[in-house]
Parts: sequence; structure tokens; C-alpha cells
Amino acid sequence: MRQAALALALLVSGCDTTSVDPPRDGGSIGPDAGSSDAAIADAGTDGGATPDASLTDAGAGDAGVAVPTLDERLAALDAASGDRAALDALLHEVGWAEGWPVTDGSRWLFATRWEGAPGPVGLASDVNGWTPAAATRAASGAHYWVVLEQAAFVAPAAGAKYKWRSGETFRAPPEARAYGFDAFGEHGYVAPPTDVRWRERFPDLRSAHLDGPRTLRALLPAGFRHGAAARVLLMHDGQNVFHPDAFFGGWRVDAAVAEPAYEDVVVLAVDNAPDRFDAYTHVADLLRGARVGGRADAYARLLFDEALPFFRAQYGLDTSARRLVVAGSSLGGLVSLYLAMTHERSMQCVIAMSSTLGWGAFDPAADGSDALVRRWPSRGPVAIYLDSGGAGTCVDRDGDGVFEDSDHTDNFCTTLQLRDRLATLGYEHGVDLFHWHERGAAHDEAAWAARMPRALAACADAGWTP
Repeated sequence: MRQAALALALLVSGCDTTSVDPPRDGGSIGPDAGSSDAAIADAGTDGGATPDASLTDAGAGDAGVAVPTLDERLAALDAASGDRAALDALLHEVGWAEGWPVTDGSRWLFATRWEGAPGPVGLASDVNGWTPAAATRAASGAHYWVVLEQAAFVAPAAGAKYKWRSGETFRAPPEARAYGFDAFGEHGYVAPPTDVRWRERFPDLRSAHLDGPRTLRALLPAGFRHGAAARVLLMHDGQNVFHPDAFFGGWRVDAAVAEPAYEDVVVLAVDNAPDRFDAYTHVADLLRGARVGGRADAYARLLFDEALPFFRAQYGLDTSARRLVVAGSSLGGLVSLYLAMTHERSMQCVIAMSSTLGWGAFDPAADGSDALVRRWPSRGPVAIYLDSGGAGTCVDRDGDGVFEDSDHTDNFCTTLQLRDRLATLGYEHGVDLFHWHERGAAHDEAAWAARMPRALAACADAGWTP
């Protein structure tokens, strides 16, 4: 019965784009299993070849790194006009190097892939009064580019929005590095705004440690400049944390950090991928009759050896422990806690919402010793914020020392169990241990968004400083 309920919870899925509906992790064990988090799909991808991203400590445009000119980029597009794979590779390369669009100070080069565009494609923007500029169509039939003269702009590039248009269809540019959302949905920025926060993305990271490609994202403070002093919030399930079109409206982290107390905070996010169950779990466990999971150490290497070094170089960030908070929910909360336990010198605070803390004890044959509620060894330097919604009666029916089989929702009982274990290990409430129960709250992004301000305040109280 317990395994059947778990399987039902894990099969609940949602999707923030037009791609596949993947399985998602279980928020609750038992007949009252609620909804679950984070769809796997990434918004606005057309597919195609995505070569490995370079993840060195050299940021785009660093001294000594030769960046091709706009004319060289334009010539490369023309030379590869009939080669889809080469054009996809070029779009990806520029996205990770200069970022689209490309400028030489007097001209701006825009390029995209639009498979099956309903007609001729043009670029519409604040800079040309939303009168589409006709794009060149590559011989591939799916790629387009256009060059605009800055002297003809009717609005400044900084903060100017743009989209691609074909017929009556307006399409947000998936290749745009800087992007945002308004009443009409997603749009690209010609250049980042200076007066409001904006988002940036680096699509399809190919990690040396995990197979699934995933996008890196950033939410940057208004007026941010390379090397500015900042606190860093690192989050999992990146496509769900500051996208208003995400499942249940997303975490709305952009709203949480809009408060004056967090005006310096840079939010960094790593998208999930189809390997989410593996990447976010520290051991294999039994799920629908098969053993899955156990690649959290590989995911940690992706974060600490690839993603964070890239972000440090790209934005000039200091991600040392006192400036870094790691946050996640459900399986993302589980892996956040595992990182706090295994990389305790790497962060100041961890936010773990509705965490799937029964993982490691779901197998009826397991003795429960792999669950974090039993593995946590001692008081460490990382402050811990725990919360859940739901409610329930907490019991250990199978005698494995873990409350994963309680009649509860939103991982309520296992969250209480970890809270109490941490307290017995010497963690102090209000100092380095924080817990909140939002009785009856669902296991979804809307609930986590509502509690995010409380979580950020707890980490600030625990010493998260610029």
C-alpha cells in the first residue's frame, strides 16, 4: 500500500512548456498524496545540436580571449547556411560567449532557429518601433538572422524588448541571453535594462559528471556590474524559480528578492533534467519496483566544479561560504540538505522546503539507515531552514527508524523528525536551526513561493552577508 501511494505521488507531473511530461518526485507518502514540484522541460527550446559548453574560469570577453567580430559571426552564419548542425552549434557557441544579440557598437546582429515558422520571419523590437525588420533565411530553412543599425534605433538598446515575428505570430527568442517577462509573456532584451532586475541564461550545459543537458540561469540586480559585491542564492529546478509561466506560477523568487534587504542578491539556478531522480538523491531507493537514484555526489561536482566556477568568472562573484545560500524543495530540498552535510564549508545556510526526507527508506527491505534523518552526523557550520505544509500522524510503522510511512502530507513527519534530530545534535533554534510549519499547505511552487521570504530572512539572521 505504501509503495502504491508513493508511485502515485511520483507520477503526478506538470509541464511549463510544450515538451514532455516527466515523472516528478513525491511530496507526500500515503493516500493524501498532494501535487508535486518542478517540470523537467525547458522553455522555448527548438532542439538541435548542442555542443559541449566551455567551462573554464575565463569569462566571455576576458583579457587574452579573442572574441570574433560581428562581421566574423555574420560570415560564419552565411558560410554554414545549409548546415543545420553547424548553425545550431554556432547559436550555442555565441550564446555562451558574447550572448545574443551581438554588437560592435554601431550594429546589432540577431539570429535564431525557428523550425516551421508560418511565413517570412522578421525581428520586432522597441528599437524599431515593433515594425518587423525582415530576416535572412538560411538555406537550412530553420535559421534566420538580421542586422540592425544602431543609428536607426528609436529607443535605447538597454532595456529594449524584442521578439521574432512570422505572420501574426510573435515568438520570444529562446537564444537571447538577457530576457524577461511582461503582460504578453516572455521577451528578449536587446541589452540588459539598468533600472530593473533581469534574467540571463546559458543553454544546454554538457557536464562531465551527469549526462542530461541543463540550462544555467541568473537573476541579476538592477544596475549589476561584473565584480559587484553580492550575496548569492543558488537554486535547483532553475526553470521553476523565477519564471511566472512555470508550474503553479513558480517560486516567484524575483518577488522575494525585490525587497530592499535583498537588493544585492544574485540568484543562480541550474535547471533540472530527465535525470532529476538520480541527480537529486544521495542513494538508490526502490521506486515502482526498480532501484533509482544515488547520483547526488556527481551533481555536487557539477555545481561546485562546473556551474559555480563559470558563474564566478562570468559575473565576478564571490561565492565563498558566508555569501552562499543553497535552496530547493522536495527532492531539491533533499539534495540541498545532502550538500550541506557533505560540503559544509561551501555555504552559510541551506533552505530545504517540503524535503523528500524519506528517501533511502522507501524500500520495504531497507533498514532506514540511508535516510538523512538517521545519517546526519553532528552539528556543522551550515545554518538550516526547514519547512513543510501538510499535516498528519507521525509513526514508524515498519520500524526502520524513519517516519516515511506515516499518514502525512507534504513530508510533514520526516521534516519534524530531522528538525528534532538536529536539535539533539546541538543546533539552536533561531541561531542555526529554523523550522516553519504551514499547516495544510500543498506540495507545490505556490506554497514554496509564499514561504520564501521567511526562508531568506532566516538565512540572513544566520549570518548570510555580502
